[in-house]
Amino acid sequence: MILLSSDFKDGDFLDKKFSLSSDYGFGCSGSNIRPQLRWENISEKVDELAITVFDPDAPTGCGFWHWILVGIDKKYCDLNDECLSKSLQVQNDFGSYGYGGPCPPENDHPHRYFFTIYGLNSKIDAHKDTPAAQIAFQLHFKTFEKATLLGLFRR
Repeated sequence: MILLSSDFKDGDFLDKKFSLSSDYGFGCSGSNIRPQLRWENISEKVDELAITVFDPDAPTGCGFWHWILVGIDKKYCDLNDECLSKSLQVQNDFGSYGYGGPCPPENDHPHRYFFTIYGLNSKIDAHKDTPAAQIAFQLHFKTFEKATLLGLFRR
């Protein structure tokens, strides 16, 4: 399994347009545009896919979930509009549904944003308000394969 993006390479700094917009009230002024993602080489054994964006460097003591997308049909190979409309976006740690871009504290060290795709051997049991920790628990036990892209961001 391979995760790719035309917007950044593994280990690159993310462009400001991908950072959180001022609408969220965290002090960032990006456009909150999600980077383009696509994947290849999915195993035939995969039942469905999930995608998360996680910042382990957030000053919370337990990281920060920026995006949780589950129930992705394995027939898709990128995040087009049809794929998004047929998947479930679970509440992120901003309290919203969908992608929430990077917004680390000003003058903090560069934060790591792990964009991960999971190939699952069974479906995630979730609804839009399932807590992120419960999704992570299921991902831990249901992941058959996964791939990650690391994006960095600093203000």
